[in-house]
Amino acid sequence: MDIDFTRLKYFVAVADELHFKRAAEKLMITPPPLSKQIKLLEKELGGALFERGYHDVRLTPLGEKLLGPAREILRQVQDFKAAAEEGVQGRAPIRVSATAYAPSDLLAQLETVLVSLRRPTEFSVPGSGTEVAAKLIGGHAELGLIHLPANDKRLRSKVVASYQGAIAVRFDDPLADKDLVEIEELRERDVIIDFARPNPVVLAGLTRGLNSRGVHRIVRTTNQRGGELEMATQVFNRHLVALVSYAPDSFIGKMFSPPEFRLIPIDESNWAPARIALAWAPERLGARLAEIESTVEQIADRLGPVRRGT
Repeated sequence: MDIDFTRLKYFVAVADELHFKRAAEKLMITPPPLSKQIKLLEKELGGALFERGYHDVRLTPLGEKLLGPAREILRQVQDFKAAAEEGVQGRAPIRVSATAYAPSDLLAQLETVLVSLRRPTEFSVPGSGTEVAAKLIGGHAELGLIHLPANDKRLRSKVVASYQGAIAVRFDDPLADKDLVEIEELRERDVIIDFARPNPVVLAGLTRGLNSRGVHRIVRTTNQRGGELEMATQVFNRHLVALVSYAPDSFIGKMFSPPEFRLIPIDESNWAPARIALAWAPERLGARLAEIESTVEQIADRLGPVRRGT
C-alpha cells in the first residue's frame, strides 16, 4: 500500500480541527479538494477515518487508531528533510522573533519547541507584531510570531494558535457572574483594548468590530509594554471592561483571576477568535526558503493545534 504523505497531513489537520472548513483554512486550501483527498485516503486504507454529521465531524475508531502513527510518520518525514537541509546548507541559526503581546504560555511553548528542533535557533521577543514584521522584511529574522491580520503583502504566514476573546472585569461587576458574554452586552460600558495599540492593523480591526456591534465607548489607559498592572488597576478602580484573549494560563489570565477579577469568554457566534501565526518573508530568504518553510511545518506540528476557549 502506497500512502501519500500530503494526504496524511490533511488527515491530521482535519483530526486536529474536527471541522473541514477550519482545517482547509489551516492548510491554505479550499474545503472541496481537502474532502476529496480524505476520501481517497479512506479508500486506500479500506475504511472511514471520520464520521461526518450535519453539524460535527468525529474520528471513527479507525481514525483514532491511526492518528498517532500518522503524526509520527509526518514528524519523521520532517526530521528527514531537516537532516538533508543541514547536510547541504550547514547549520546557520534560524532567528525567530515573537511579539511580546502573544499570550505568555504560547511564548513558553514556542521556546520549548525551538529547543527541540534539530537545528540551531535564536529566539527573541522584541516587542509588537509590527516590530517583528519589520525584522522579517529587513532580513534581521527568518521567522516571526505575529497576530493576524498582517498588512504587509511581502509576508507569508501559517496560523499556529487561536484564542477566543474574553473580557476582564472586577469581581463585583454586573457581568462577573456570567459564564459567557455577548459583545453587545458592552454597549453601555467603557471598554479597554490597549493591548492592541502597538499593532495599528489589529487595533483598527477591533475598533471597527466593536463599533459595528454598537460598542463605542473605547477608552485608553496605557500604550506601553509592561503596562499590564496599570491597566488592571484602572479596571479595578474605574470598573472598566478590558477586552483580552481567553488565556487563563498566561500572565494576563492569571493577573485577571479571582478573587479580585473575573475572566469571562466571549460568545464566538459573532466575535471571531484572535489568530496568531508564524510569518516569514520569502523574498528575503533566498536559498533558505525551503529550509524555513520546512521549519514552519515542524514548529506547527510540535505545537499542535493551540486553541484556547470554551
